[in-house]
Amino acid sequence: MIKVSMLLPDLKIHTKYLVPQSIKLIDVLQMVGHRTKVKGYGELRRDVEENGFKNPIILIPNNQQNYELAKRRVWEEYIMPWSNHRRYLCMYGNQRMNIALQLGIYNMEAIITPNVEWSHATQLKIDAKSQIPEHYNA
Repeated sequence: MIKVSMLLPDLKIHTKYLVPQSIKLIDVLQMVGHRTKVKGYGELRRDVEENGFKNPIILIPNNQQNYELAKRRVWEEYIMPWSNHRRYLCMYGNQRMNIALQLGIYNMEAIITPNVEWSHATQLKIDAKSQIPEHYNA
């Protein structure tokens, strides 16, 4: 379980407890393509092959509004077209999804967040936790 807090527009802090769950990758739309060409892809794949996946991917509901908001952070040449044929949209973990599929893995641990803002807050929390030395993680 991951405890994620976010400051809302009304200036109140809201907290959600998000639990990773196993998701079928066929249910996830990848909005970012051509990730194999990105620097560091080969190194990430080798790390996954040796150590497995360290963090869950982060998903949001797949709808046109979420897609439009999410693609603002992606270089234009990597943006894949929107399709409503998948239940979720991958916000964080497109490279890991590619690697999983290449390795014949069709389910992954994922955290489902309600929207783009909560996905960002969740990723920040995961990033912060990964910066803590292992002996401090409970």
